[in-house]
Amino acid sequence: MTNLVVQNFAANVALALGGSPIMAGNGLEARDLAALGGSLVLNMGSASTDGIAQYTLALEAYNAAGGPVLFDPVGAGATEVRRSAVARLLGVGRFAVLKGNEAEVRTLWKVGAGPTSCTVLPDGTGEEDGEFVQHGVDSSRGAGLDGNAKAKLVKRLAQRERCVVVMSGATDYLSDGVRTFAVDNGVPLLGDITGSGCTLGTTIAAFAAVGRDDVLLAALAGVVTFGIAGERALKSGVKGPGTFVPAFLDALAEVRDLSAREDAAWIEAAKVKVVEV
Repeated sequence: MTNLVVQNFAANVALALGGSPIMAGNGLEARDLAALGGSLVLNMGSASTDGIAQYTLALEAYNAAGGPVLFDPVGAGATEVRRSAVARLLGVGRFAVLKGNEAEVRTLWKVGAGPTSCTVLPDGTGEEDGEFVQHGVDSSRGAGLDGNAKAKLVKRLAQRERCVVVMSGATDYLSDGVRTFAVDNGVPLLGDITGSGCTLGTTIAAFAAVGRDDVLLAALAGVVTFGIAGERALKSGVKGPGTFVPAFLDALAEVRDLSAREDAAWIEAAKVKVVEV
């Protein structure tokens, strides 16, 4: 259940990974779909009031079936309507993974803390209303956190929500509240195309569908695979964003095929660090 802008791209990413995607905006279908053993992506990029109601139905169905659910609160900090929707969804169901950029993860931290005028971030700093405002799906105003503070934030949010938290960016941070990792794979062009963050969510959810016994490991594998595919695509004669997208899909499929043949040499490009916070 993803935003209208990236549905085709998200479906192609899932197919390139070996998944079997279905774009189903009707929450009443979720009970049957959850029984198939897959995962659910709830991406709030273009959700309407009715869309949030459909998300709620789907979330409840996948929770009942024990299927992993990934929530991507796209643009969560941009409007009060979106912040309220985030608070509602956090309150009605359980998520296996929460994924967002820094602005979105900071919003998740804030709205889950209740209606306060100032939220204290895990690094001990205060965040007054309006100091860090998200204008669109990936832009924000105000100083960003440093790497240690980002790692601390994802760890504390994971502890509070009892799930895996992924913060995407030039360096990706992820944690299950106990183990925390930083991943430096990826290329700047991923930030120049529509839907790279959304399809990272697709990738993580695909991995979580088959790696639900250790969702953090599944999320880490998804983040690394996504980043390495971006690096491999860039080396294939890409000229810019327009040629990057098909090259990226090809690279994802290539990594899938290499893995199916048990050729794991590509994983040597992984840039993963354990973060102690």
